[in-house]
Amino acid sequence: MRNSVVWYFQRIAEKLGMARERDYLKRFDYGNADPSSGLTTFWLGQSLMISPDEQLRFLRRLYAGDLPVSRTAMTTVRDILVQPRGLIVNAAGEHPFAAPWPADAIVSAKTGSATDRDGRNVRWLVGHVRRGSRAWLFVSAATRGDDLAALAAVDLAANALRDEGILR
Repeated sequence: MRNSVVWYFQRIAEKLGMARERDYLKRFDYGNADPSSGLTTFWLGQSLMISPDEQLRFLRRLYAGDLPVSRTAMTTVRDILVQPRGLIVNAAGEHPFAAPWPADAIVSAKTGSATDRDGRNVRWLVGHVRRGSRAWLFVSAATRGDDLAALAAVDLAANALRDEGILR
């Protein structure tokens, strides 16, 4: 998960099959819940579309334990999203992120990258920060033409979380 290994997610999709993928998307109320462009590619800037607000709503449900799957499944996903101190990890490697973090900070996050239907690059970073008994959710999305930096959403989130005093 942390390294965004697309071929692995594609194998899982093949094992689940289109009917189960479609069912999960609908039950999770995940974006437009449309996997029609292909079982192993629908989430890669294809038919599945999701807005930042919809991403936030999904994260709220995941961290509240309110998704229609087992508690064990939700806990496992939340655990594997935890990032190493001061870093965000994705398919391109390890990247500094709002470092240094406060000693009590735990950051969970997932990157994403695609091309939208208008041909623009889209970069995502969605996640959760816990500091002691307080917690925050965040969604960072950047969209632009060919010159959009690969880490645009990561940098945007790092700056916002520092500016708000969450990771400072």
